[in-house]
Amino acid sequence: MSTGEFARVRGAGREGRPTTRPVSGPPHTDAPPGMGPPGGVMASEHSTRAWEAAYRQYGRAWETTARSRKGDPAAAREMAAASWAVAAAWRQIVAATTVPWWTLAAIESAAAAFEAQARDCEARDGNDGS
Repeated sequence: MSTGEFARVRGAGREGRPTTRPVSGPPHTDAPPGMGPPGGVMASEHSTRAWEAAYRQYGRAWETTARSRKGDPAAAREMAAASWAVAAAWRQIVAATTVPWWTLAAIESAAAAFEAQARDCEARDGNDGS
């Protein structure tokens, strides 16, 4: 991600720590229109839209969590749902795209991290996901 895809938010974090949040604005691309990334590997339009929507949901959940009191079950549920959505979007891209092994490893790692975060949020909420 480019540095423009994250915004510094002062005072929004718990315990006075500075925080960084994903920006939920329009997508940023470095490639000219009609051109895919180097190597010609490109996710489907459907996968891309799903990923963008999941990250917008995640950005909203992050903002809610940052403003909520610690241990807020509603914020934990919202963050868990958003994290599952991002993980699913990453996995959808992998399923719909042929990528080099190192890209696959990175995407799988990202999906696993969001799944772990979702499980952690569900545990804080007292919800086991069932």
